[in-house]
Amino acid sequence: MVAGVDDSPEGLHSARLACEIADRAGIPCHLVHAAREFWTASGGTDIPIDVGSMNRAVLQTAHDRLTDVLSPTLPVDTIANLLVRLGRAAVLIREVVSERDAGLVVLGAKHHPAVTRWTGGSTVHNVVRTSKVPVLVSCMEGVDVNRVLVAVDISYATGPTITEAIHFAHLFGAQLRILHVVEPLPLIAALPIALDQDAYYRLSEEQFEEAVAQLPGGVHAEKVLRRGASDDALAKEVEEWDADVLVVGSHGKGWVDRLLVGSTTERILRHLPTSTLVVPVADPNPAPNLAG
Repeated sequence: MVAGVDDSPEGLHSARLACEIADRAGIPCHLVHAAREFWTASGGTDIPIDVGSMNRAVLQTAHDRLTDVLSPTLPVDTIANLLVRLGRAAVLIREVVSERDAGLVVLGAKHHPAVTRWTGGSTVHNVVRTSKVPVLVSCMEGVDVNRVLVAVDISYATGPTITEAIHFAHLFGAQLRILHVVEPLPLIAALPIALDQDAYYRLSEEQFEEAVAQLPGGVHAEKVLRRGASDDALAKEVEEWDADVLVVGSHGKGWVDRLLVGSTTERILRHLPTSTLVVPVADPNPAPNLAG
């Protein structure tokens, strides 16, 4: 596991959660921090400066500051392996994930009370868009996970997303609820017949039941179907069920070519209703490359 950290309260909270997950899963937790290069931070200068020495000082200062902030609450061996490098955070996280063969990334969301409770920043969006492994964006201040809500569409992404949610819920002994949101059919004036919303809903319900019928033995999950705009329905379900973690799959398309988890994920990350685990799922039948 790789956890991106900084010296903010949110960075500390997400680091604590990452260590808790790693301990429960019996895997190492690699804390990483991206420091800005001196030349970039200073905006450049005509005065002769040993940039290499200044960058080494930047790295040491960042390492010492983070060690002081994280040491009171994190394991000693995890702090000892804190990795601080120069560069952009999203790039660094991808590099370390590849180097350590990590299976999960944990990032902290930022708190903006004047606008919204929590929001993912540019680093979060960049990592989620490009990550090949699940990314947990945490806005938790503690490490207790009691309820895990997984939102699925009817697509190739459903199975892998539910599987990841099951594993995560199992780590904490948490309750699991599987949600599918049916968005209303669009009103298209050019169509010769009116679309039957109720029939569409019944068909969606049947396909949802088929998609989640084969849960692994011993796994108990409540299944719920809701109507409405996907991101609004997700936020409402999170609030009413008091979910600690929302699990969504990325790049999933439904049978009517709607994105429940795709552009919706972007909106979820901008206005986090709760900590969110994004599971990347590759299309098993990608369109052929016709270039050349």
